[in-house]
Amino acid sequence: MSIIDDFKEWSTTKKVISIIVVCCIGLFIVGMIVGSFSPDQNTSSVASDSDSESNNASVDKVYHDGTYKVGSDLPAGEYKFTQTSEFGGYVERSSDSSMELDSIISNEATTDKGSTVYVSVKNGEYLKIQGGDLVKA
Repeated sequence: MSIIDDFKEWSTTKKVISIIVVCCIGLFIVGMIVGSFSPDQNTSSVASDSDSESNNASVDKVYHDGTYKVGSDLPAGEYKFTQTSEFGGYVERSSDSSMELDSIISNEATTDKGSTVYVSVKNGEYLKIQGGDLVKA
């Protein structure tokens, strides 16, 4: 007996469920392939906004979602985090890049768009931001 003969003997319900499962597995595989071509969400990006009053003499960097090493990705000092997401914001200082519970120095969550949090960071620490922008205070 072949697989096709077995399939013909299945009830309609069993056939429909089998087809749905196969389609879901196919969509999952396609999603994994497409997702491998999109940028990593754990990488950081930096944008520069220029101050028009000083004729581009001073440049304030805006740090977006990502994890940054203080001293190499951003200078030590005090920063202002502003939530830009409708779904909340998060700022976390860590002693190392593992971002595990034991390495967290401090963290703060915001719930309202436009909420602000100030954070001071030292060289060698790591700063993780989600759902907002960070600028030098």
